[in-house]
Amino acid sequence: MSENPFDFDQNPNLPTADYDIAVRQSIPGYDAMLTMLTALFQLYLTDDARILVVGAGGGNEISALSQTHPNWQFSGVDPSETMLAVAQSKVESLGIEDRVTLHKVVVQDLPIHRYSAATSLLVMHFLPDDGTKLDYLKAIAVRLQPGSPFVLVDSHGDKQSEVFKRLMDGWQKRAQMVGMESQRLNELADGVWQHIQCISEERTLELLAQAGFTKVTRFYTGFIFAGWFAFAE
Repeated sequence: MSENPFDFDQNPNLPTADYDIAVRQSIPGYDAMLTMLTALFQLYLTDDARILVVGAGGGNEISALSQTHPNWQFSGVDPSETMLAVAQSKVESLGIEDRVTLHKVVVQDLPIHRYSAATSLLVMHFLPDDGTKLDYLKAIAVRLQPGSPFVLVDSHGDKQSEVFKRLMDGWQKRAQMVGMESQRLNELADGVWQHIQCISEERTLELLAQAGFTKVTRFYTGFIFAGWFAFAE
């Protein structure tokens, strides 16, 4: 098996310096998706909201949400020291240090506090569906106030299906069209096949329900990626 192209702490070829470019080349409609989740939170959160950002490395969720509302507070968790450094740099450049706390932990190890909302963008698809995905979602749910909104964005689908293969072809062609260099694109495509733990939308909905989320609605789709909006029970 090849080196994991998504390991930001161990893979020296990962483009942390130009992460913002790389993620937009890789995720179709990335900025639109951030705008959509921000709009959803604007509808449901109060001025004193405290938001849990799971997989906060890179800092883009915090950046988008913090610039939309001046009073929201954020707790970000990520096991990657390298990517948390990127997030910290972004927090400092925006001057929002007093509103953001970053933790180098997985969410299961974060002290329990009842947050007003949570996001999980492009995290759960790294976890196997052997109880680990469900434990992950439960760890988020238990840290939310009842009725709190939650946004989950992941790659999804049956990797053995023709539909997934066609969507992968489209994803690769789109990444090439927007400037991703060939070696990087090949590494990421291989990484999807070898390291991403995709599940179907039906299974995603089942896990969300088992973890204690209701009123699940898909709000975003971009080839192999999708986003769901839900509420904690």
